[in-house]
Parts: sequence; structure tokens; C-alpha cells
Amino acid sequence: MLRYHINIAWRNLWKHKLYTSINIVGLSVGIGACLLIFLFVHYELTYDQHNVHFRRIARITTTLSTPESDLAFATSPYPLADIIRREYPETEAVVRLESSPAVVPYKNELIREKGFYAADQSVFSIFTFSFIVGSAHHALTAPNTLILTESIARKYFNSPDQAFGNILLCNGKPHRITGVIADLPTNTDLHIEGLLSANFSDIRTWTDLDFPVYTFALLKKGTNLKRFESKLQRIATQYVQPELNGVGANDYRIRFQTEPLASVHFSQGKLMDTVKGNKHFNNVFSLLALLILLIALLNYVNLSTAAAMERNKEVGIRKVAGARPIQLIRQFVIESFLLIATAWVIATMLVSLLIPYFNHLLGTAIAFEWQEYGLFLLGVFVLTTLLAAIYPSHTLARYGPIGMLKKSFKTSIKGIIFRKGIVIVQFAMATAMIIGTIVVYRQVEYVTNTDLGFNLNQIVSVRVPTDSIEQTKVKGFYESLKQLPEVEGVTMGSGLQADDLTMATTFAKNNGQRRELMSNYFLIDPYFALLLKLHFVAGRNLSDSLHLDREQAFLVNESFLHEMGWKEAIGQPLEGFGHKGKVVGVVKNFYYKSMHNLVEPLVMIYNTFPATTISLRINSHSLSKVKDAWTSFFPNRSFDYTFLDEAYAAQYRKDKITTQFFNYFTLLAIFISCLGLYALIALTITQRAKELGVRKVLGASTMHIVRLLSNDFVKLICVAILIASPVAWWMMNRWLANFAYRMDIPWWIFVVAGLVAMIIALLTLSWQAVRASLANPVESLRDD
Repeated sequence: MLRYHINIAWRNLWKHKLYTSINIVGLSVGIGACLLIFLFVHYELTYDQHNVHFRRIARITTTLSTPESDLAFATSPYPLADIIRREYPETEAVVRLESSPAVVPYKNELIREKGFYAADQSVFSIFTFSFIVGSAHHALTAPNTLILTESIARKYFNSPDQAFGNILLCNGKPHRITGVIADLPTNTDLHIEGLLSANFSDIRTWTDLDFPVYTFALLKKGTNLKRFESKLQRIATQYVQPELNGVGANDYRIRFQTEPLASVHFSQGKLMDTVKGNKHFNNVFSLLALLILLIALLNYVNLSTAAAMERNKEVGIRKVAGARPIQLIRQFVIESFLLIATAWVIATMLVSLLIPYFNHLLGTAIAFEWQEYGLFLLGVFVLTTLLAAIYPSHTLARYGPIGMLKKSFKTSIKGIIFRKGIVIVQFAMATAMIIGTIVVYRQVEYVTNTDLGFNLNQIVSVRVPTDSIEQTKVKGFYESLKQLPEVEGVTMGSGLQADDLTMATTFAKNNGQRRELMSNYFLIDPYFALLLKLHFVAGRNLSDSLHLDREQAFLVNESFLHEMGWKEAIGQPLEGFGHKGKVVGVVKNFYYKSMHNLVEPLVMIYNTFPATTISLRINSHSLSKVKDAWTSFFPNRSFDYTFLDEAYAAQYRKDKITTQFFNYFTLLAIFISCLGLYALIALTITQRAKELGVRKVLGASTMHIVRLLSNDFVKLICVAILIASPVAWWMMNRWLANFAYRMDIPWWIFVVAGLVAMIIALLTLSWQAVRASLANPVESLRDD
């Protein structure tokens, strides 16, 4: 019996090649898009879940409350781990990790390895590492020892076995390699490539070095995370507050907070944190994928039910012969199963082909592994089969046999409304996605092309050594750069990027009232403003000729003025970051962070500390001259530089990816919707062939036939546009809320999107309608 049903199914699918092809293409594209997005979202949601105990691991973060604001840090003080380990029985282990990039000599070059961390030995009790050589019990137990990942071991020693027991120079100090671990998955927030032994317990102060380490605790089973967090406040009161009071910061408070490891990847708004994911980004992707899949499934349902009248004789004869409705439903479900299974095979092939491009675009390492996703894929396959098969099967089986054989049955009003409703829903989704595509594109263009208030073109930032011996050469390197004819300008200080900002309290007065405003600080020299071409709205720049500027001059931005409520800033007394003096200049707001953030109060003072960065404007083709100068002064240091325009553009990488995916998915949605519309108009023409033949004989023109066939569908598209516009407006306003600076959605976007949807629909309709109008009426009337 099953073989019989399968044979009949294949014959019917082969007989109706057009509808079969359209359904397979639409379903395979929709399923493929959905699978790709599922793989990405699953990748994002399983960050750090390779750790066996990830459900019991918590990151401990710090919040500093100042008189006027709160600052959240992803890090914590050195002594915190020792106190938790000693005084809190809820914990099984606690570890500190400190980012410690290492400069390693390799083949007459110096390589800067960013993925090195200094760590407690307890790191192996909390996180899961797979040792290739060595063991967790003996790793990092002695000073100046090191653990490498397999890829780094192969890079420097050809194999893990050769690396084990060998010596690697890190920042000029020899470290013995006591173990090699397998590379960590790419979906981890701690991209560890090397672990250096460390003894943090000798550091007893809580506030001198800010909050330099990431602290993770492995909690015992059954521990309530919120209750554990509340107990940590005793540490802040007993140990930290006395130190704050001792330096006169009586109004400052520290709070320690906890985050489950599974949530750390989406933690936002914390200083000193690693690069994070975006839940909203995942939600947008998921919504787009579901829309594509829904459009494809609705397409199938619509075409299947609309094609019911083409199978009237088959269904009628089988009913007269005694076929029960359940047998007919079984037949049609098998047909749907075969068609959808074919679409799934094609979809998985597409996914396998597209994954490398997908990984390149998103910077991921997604793999399509059947054994890992088999249960999910089976569930989605069954669900799509049921959703796509049940309603069409029921529709085909419910007609009476006599009416079907006489062709006297009529499609019910409910069936007509249902199919029209599907067309409306499909084109409403497609139109909404067109609107979304335009809005996303314009917003990304807005944030990337808006005048930043300063000039980043061809500016290179070079990190200089900070140790006392090498610092003596920094001034000479700086002077040598000034002598290069290719260098248009050069400045020395704390750096120009958002990561180079320092935060400190600024003491000021407004109407006689003392205020303590937490501000961002750039430590600069007089050439900083000249190099960036900042605009002064009041006052002057810093000056080397005025000796007092080094300790007493402040530059502030317009946001600082607004926050203080000053009408006139020049001459206002300020104190902060070891400087005490007055405001000498006000610069126009410039976007030193991405436009996802408001321009915050900024203070710039003369740098009296050892410089960390030298920045210069130079053509990229002349960068070799800078490298030559670097090598002459720092032969044992790696040349670490960044082009600022590239660094700022990277802040909008995910926004640009969102634009690309909106474009791709919108094209897919339009393509699938047009496939369905094409098939429906073809079916309509077949069903109305005699009517059209009579009209042609009576003198109907081609334009009249085209207008007759298109009229009903055009009305449906208009309804879809009216539905899509307010929905898209609401959704895109929610997306734009992620930007501190955003465009307003103009009315013409909805008009353009509606016209695009209508033109595409008319082109699809017109192709079939013109063919029908040019057909010979004798072919459709010969039987009558």
C-alpha cells in the first residue's frame, strides 16, 4: 500500500512540474535560510558552554557608585578572590585572570600574542581544558611557567610534544612550558591562547590599581546566586570602604555583583570587558529567518489548496471507487512528505555550501554537524511537513465525488478568503522587510557618514613601551617621527581611541554648589587638537609656551558644559586627575565613541605621565618609514599600530552585517512571494481558460485581459502594503532605539517600499497575463 501511494505521489508531482518546482525552490530557500540562522543563534547562545560546570560558574563584577553616577566594571580588585575563597563556603574554587599580552621573538621578528592571560592555578578547577601534553595538577604550580594552546605550540615549536618542557620568552622573561591544551572553541569570551603563572595574593590593596582582574567563582550545587551576591556586600563594607575613606572618598561606594557564565556573553555596559554579543542582533536574525520560512510554508499551502480543482477527476473517481477521506489524506500527506523531503535535501546542501561564506561574514566558526543538531532537524522537519500537509490534504479530500466528476463544485468562500489572506500575509511580510532594509541602510549610512567632529583619515596610533627602561627612548622616537617629511602631524599621550580613555572624578562648582562629575579623560599634548582638527567653540588650545598649562589648564567638550549647566566655561575652576586649575578651552562635541552612545562629558589635560601612545598622520604607503624608526629605537619590541579609521569603522561592523542580511533576506522573501504569485496567476489562467477564450473571440484586447487578471491581485497587494507599513514602522523604531543618534523615519520610505512591492508583483502578474491574452482561443474552446 505504501509503495502504491509513493508511486502515485511521484506521478502527480512529475505531472505538475511547474507547481512542484516552485514549491521545492520556495521551500528549500526558506528552510535553508532558517537553518543558517538557527546555526548562528545556537552558536551565540552556547558561548562558554563547553565548560563542564558552566551552570555553576559565575563572574564577579564591580560597580563603583560616585556622588553623581555609577560605573560598572567587568573586573574586580586583586584581593577579592582570596577573601571569597577563605570566607565563603558556597564556593568550590575562585580564579583571577588578568589580560597579559606577550611579546614573543619568532624568526627574527617580535610577535605580540594578545590571547595570553596571567592566572591562578585554580583556573583548571573551574574551566574545562583538554590537555594534550601535561596535566592540570602540575600546570602553573611553579613561578615563570606557561601553558600554551595547540595552535600556539605548533606555531613556535612545530608540535605540542616539542613545546612541552621548552622555554618561551614572553616580554623578555623566560617561561617554561608545563602543558599544552587543545584550542578552545571560538564561541568563548576568554580567547585564551596562553596561561602564565601568577601570584596575585601578594597584592593587598583594593583601590590603588583600579580593578585589573576578571574573577570567576565555581559555586557549589544548589547555591542561590542572588543570595550569594548579597553576601558579597560584606566584603565591600569591611575591606574596601575603609580604603576609600582613607583617601577622602567617603561618598563613594563599591558593590560586587554576579553574572552566570552563560549570560556573560550578552553582558552590556561594563568597562574593561571583552567584546560582547548582542541579543537584539540575534532576535533580528531569528525574526528574519522565521519570516522567510513562514512565507515559504504559506506559499506551499496556498498553491496546494489552489491546485485542488486541477485534481477533481482523480479525487472524484477514487471516492466513487470507495476511497475513504483518511486514505485520500494519507495520499496527499505522502506527496507533501516527498516534496518537503526533497526541499530539505536541497536546503541542507545549500547550507553546507554557504557556511564558509557565512563564517567569513560574521567572523564565526559555525559547523553543520548532524549528530549535534539531528534531534532539532528531525523536529523541524516533522513540524514543517505537518504544517504544510494537513490543511491542503483536508481541503482536497472534503469535496463530494459527484460534484467533482461533473466539475460543478465551487471553491468555498472560506477557501477563497484563505488563499487571498495568504497572499496578503506574504506580501505584507515582504513589504515590511523592504521598509526594514531601507531604514537599516539609511541608519548605517547616517552613523558611518556623519561628521564625527574630527578627522581620522590616515591617522596611525602606535603603542609605545611603558617599562621604565624603554620609556627613556620614547621621546627620541617621537622626535624622529617629527623629522620625517611624510608625517603631517604627531601627538603623544594616552591615545585617541575610546579604549584609551581614563575615567576620573572632576570637581567643579555651579552657582556656588560643589559637584563631583565622573568624566572621561584624554591625556594629551598641544598637538592633539591640531592632529585631529578639533573645532574650538571658546577659548584656546593647550600651549607648550605657557608652563602653567602642564598642571593647571583644562580643555572640555560641549557635553561637559551642558552637564555642568554653565553658560560660560572659560576661567571656571576645575580639579581632577592630579590637576588643579581652570578651563582654558571648549571644543565642539566629537564622537570619540560610536554613535550607539551619547557624547559624554570629556576633559583633556596635559599629559604629565609616561606616554602610552604616539599618534601621527601618514600615508599607509609610507608606514615602513615609521617601522624603520621604531626598529632603531626598540629593536626588541613588536611594532603595534592601529589605523584609527579602521578601528572606528569596526564599531559598526554588526550594523553593516545587519544591513547585508536584511538585503539578502528581503530578496529571498520577495523571490518566494513572487514564485507563489506566479504559480497562482498561472493556475487562475488555467481555471479561467474558457472564459478568456470567449472574451478573446468577442474582441477583448490584450490590455483588457491583463487588467482583468491583475485587478484582484493588485487589490490584495494594496491591502498588504497598508498592513505592513505601521507594523514595520513600529519594529524599526524599536531597532533604532539601540542608537543614541538616529535618523527619523520619513514618510517617503513607506511609499517607495509600497511601489517596489507593487512593481515587482505587477511584473510577475503581467508576464503570465500577457501570455494568456496572446494565446489562441481555439485551444481553450475546442471541446465546447
